[in-house]
Amino acid sequence: MKYKKSDVPDFRKAEGSAFSLKGRMLRQAVVRKSVKSLTGDIEDLRSLSCLADSDIQSSQLRLFLSGLMQDVDRKEGMATLFARLGSSINRQAKKKLIGNLIYNWGYVGEKIRYRFASYEQWLPGTLVISPTMRCNLHCTGCYSGLYEKAGDLNEEEIDSILDQARKLGIYFVVVSGGEPYVLKDMWLRLFRKYSDMYFLTFTNGTFIDRETARALGKLGNVAPAISVEGYAAETDERRGKGVHAKVLNAMHNLREEGVLFGTSVTYTSKNIDTITSDEFVKYYIDQGAIFSWFFMFMPVGKDPILDLVPSPEQRLMTGRRIADLRKRLPIFLADFWNDGPAVGGCLAGGRSYLHIVSNGQVEPCVFAHFGIDNIREKPLIEVVNSPFFKAIRNRYPYSDNANLMRPCMIIDNPEVLRSVVAEYLVPEGHPHSEDLIHDPDVISWIDTYAQEFKELTDPIWNERIADEKYRWYKEGKEYPRLFWFRRQAANIKPADPVEEMVMQEK
Repeated sequence: MKYKKSDVPDFRKAEGSAFSLKGRMLRQAVVRKSVKSLTGDIEDLRSLSCLADSDIQSSQLRLFLSGLMQDVDRKEGMATLFARLGSSINRQAKKKLIGNLIYNWGYVGEKIRYRFASYEQWLPGTLVISPTMRCNLHCTGCYSGLYEKAGDLNEEEIDSILDQARKLGIYFVVVSGGEPYVLKDMWLRLFRKYSDMYFLTFTNGTFIDRETARALGKLGNVAPAISVEGYAAETDERRGKGVHAKVLNAMHNLREEGVLFGTSVTYTSKNIDTITSDEFVKYYIDQGAIFSWFFMFMPVGKDPILDLVPSPEQRLMTGRRIADLRKRLPIFLADFWNDGPAVGGCLAGGRSYLHIVSNGQVEPCVFAHFGIDNIREKPLIEVVNSPFFKAIRNRYPYSDNANLMRPCMIIDNPEVLRSVVAEYLVPEGHPHSEDLIHDPDVISWIDTYAQEFKELTDPIWNERIADEKYRWYKEGKEYPRLFWFRRQAANIKPADPVEEMVMQEK
């Protein structure tokens, strides 16, 4: 790294209270009480409600607990999921889930961000690292397949990145690639060193043997997300013959060691009916999956297969099906991009996360392969607040009605990505990454898609934000917050006291 440790602020020291003796005792009490409630019995989850009245003042945590208690009453959704957690994962995994993800990330991290973040110094909550682009598989249409394979971030560099992240209040790190377990021994050392952080690793699963699963079980702070395309036939067709059998073996190993793990699914125009069926989700629940990330196939890279992108109608239907499955089945399901309203829209450009690739370049999103800054040359906080990333945040929420049903700056609001890349002359992350914004055929296709999805979702969104019971009610507290960056950039003062309060709260 070309910069000194003194260039990296440590907001934990300045915040103080969460790291005092009282703060550490509070964390221990929360973890102890929470782990005791994870017995596998839904009714035992009611004891978690007391956390909402404790010294923990976190909007995310309160929202989570409120939803959980409602689901306990109905015996559905998160209640059935947490009951499964209680009976499926080991004690160490429970402690790290509560202590690292819910307490450190959801409470301590939020506390730091709310105190020290400002328009000029924004602090994201999550970091994505792709330390290597090497992989033992050659999957058709891989979104990262065109990156340079030579050269990885070394252990010292990743150590520095994680240290910086934690000082900024980032306790949740996603590890992608490439295949992260190509560097398995290094990551096991880092997972152990940063034992107060929580890691989600996207993996093909082929390196997770019994020894690796046992190590992850002892750590408790790592949740592997194993990629599948469907059942054996669909997975092997894209990933190679025999890969699905290795996936099932990895899941068996993780399940036996009580590790929290899940799946990662790319949905296309061809496999939607399969991957949104009860049978499919139940199949992987039976294998031990606690969660599943659903990613819509994106038209990135050379000669993108546009026919595989779900149509606007298919995309909307997929979102409805996954939302229904989430209510009825004991598994956490996240849908990119249909869950835009749940997370407040696009997360990119450092608003909520950023992506560091194996050559040190920093991208606004794992699907937007453009980057100006290199983490080897600038500290993380400086990269997050670069003019390029600020320009993305200043355009958020990308549409005048803040339609969070179409949150993406790549495929839903393509003029955003094109304008910021052109304005800052951002170099491509790999050959053909610029096809997304320069190829006339791809541009025409994306523009048509974006307009069709707008026409499909705007009436739904406008009806929702007119409902005072909806989270994003346009006259409520949260909706004006969506325009905070845009108004700060334009030096627009709040129109009324309620809006002023929201803007100050960030």
